[in-house]
Amino acid sequence: MNAITEEKLLQGMLNGVDIPPCPAVLVALDAELRKDMPDLREVSRLIGQDVALSGHVMLIANSPAFSTGNKAVSVMQAVNVLGTQSVFSLIVGHLLRVALAGGQDVSMERFWASSAQTAQVSAELAKRLRCVRPDIAYTFGLFHDCGIPLLVKRFPQTKAVLAKANMAEDRLFTDVEDAELGTNHAVVGYFLARRWHLADFIAEAVLHHHDYSVLARADGISETARTLIALVVLAEHITRIHNTGDGEHEWGKAAEAACTYFNLSLGAVDDLIDDMRDWLD
Repeated sequence: MNAITEEKLLQGMLNGVDIPPCPAVLVALDAELRKDMPDLREVSRLIGQDVALSGHVMLIANSPAFSTGNKAVSVMQAVNVLGTQSVFSLIVGHLLRVALAGGQDVSMERFWASSAQTAQVSAELAKRLRCVRPDIAYTFGLFHDCGIPLLVKRFPQTKAVLAKANMAEDRLFTDVEDAELGTNHAVVGYFLARRWHLADFIAEAVLHHHDYSVLARADGISETARTLIALVVLAEHITRIHNTGDGEHEWGKAAEAACTYFNLSLGAVDDLIDDMRDWLD
């Protein structure tokens, strides 16, 4: 099957889900940051055009996680504190939440809190395993389930279907969604990532992040996408254990493939999980 045919088949699976357009500020920031030498003044000017976005960047720059001890009093100073890659990841997260918030009949606060924590753990795992840039891991951790809020908007039964999929031990998570909704959050998230001009490997990883067989296939998707899939399923397992004492059900399907991919024994991964739980405390 060629790429064009596959894309058309995937589009047919959207089943009426609306994909929000990419915000203009994100398009402009992406274009500037892709340059060999991004102009920080232009980056700051673009952020400064949106009061809410400016406030979000300033708040993060002055938070304990990033603060240098001297309070950032301008967007330019905040960008210098955070670095351009971190700024882009934070802006994607903020704009994503704004774009997907409208018209929800149910609260998605737990979803966003979980996504933010998964993103943070993914970035820390990327540092420790030295497998991918932490800002890329953060962006994927934040973005990988972005199709879920759009499914919630489109189908009132989405949360019940997701709960059923989460408990399915012998079926792919997305297969359960397909059977119940005629689409799944991975396909929806893939088209959102594409429309928002995220890197191809992020869109790839979003599309395949519940198919752990790709971790053993070097010919299927890019190496970066495979790394991100392995990272995020481990990150979700860690955050679930930390928050509830009960690991993520998907880890049972992914553990062997993820451990093999990282060339770690189950014992070594258990030690890593313990270390990460201490880090979260």
